[in-house]
Amino acid sequence: MPLPRFDRLPADDKAAILSVARAHFARDGYDGASYNKIIHEAGISKTSAYHYFDGKSDLFATVLADCVTRAQTEIGDWTPATDAAGFWAQLTATSHTLVQHLNTHPDDRSVLAQAPRSPEPNPWTQAMVDDAIRLRLVNPAERTLITVATQGVLDALDDHALDHPARASEIAGQLPILLARLWAATAPAP
Repeated sequence: MPLPRFDRLPADDKAAILSVARAHFARDGYDGASYNKIIHEAGISKTSAYHYFDGKSDLFATVLADCVTRAQTEIGDWTPATDAAGFWAQLTATSHTLVQHLNTHPDDRSVLAQAPRSPEPNPWTQAMVDDAIRLRLVNPAERTLITVATQGVLDALDDHALDHPARASEIAGQLPILLARLWAATAPAP
């Protein structure tokens, strides 16, 4: 992650550096992006760059974390639903909100597509599964396994949507159906 000096930069300066780096990583991929070209285009010296980041991998990790934060900010936290219909409606709306965000920010989509997957479910998934259990859409005896499997389904759909952006909305629409089948729950009406 960035070094403390980067965190002390004004927000506009940090955003400008990350924007340039995001564009390079999105266009050229991690392997093809040049650290020297990024810092040159960002208007910072090599010396300054090494006061902000340990190198290209550190810069990429910072850009990736920023893209994740931007996407998470867009979709927000999972809010407990009042009933099964509200649960499925929130899941569908959140999926489409994420697709819209990634369509509007294709550089974010490209950087996120390069991200390694974590073996642990993220907090959003955990909150969503906990809500499904509370609503009796999921057997609570299988909490750990179902949470990991749910994260796997979300990751697979994310990967597929990131690889096929023209079909992302269609792919996102499959999420409630796939989770309902995984959980042996009643699927929402289309």
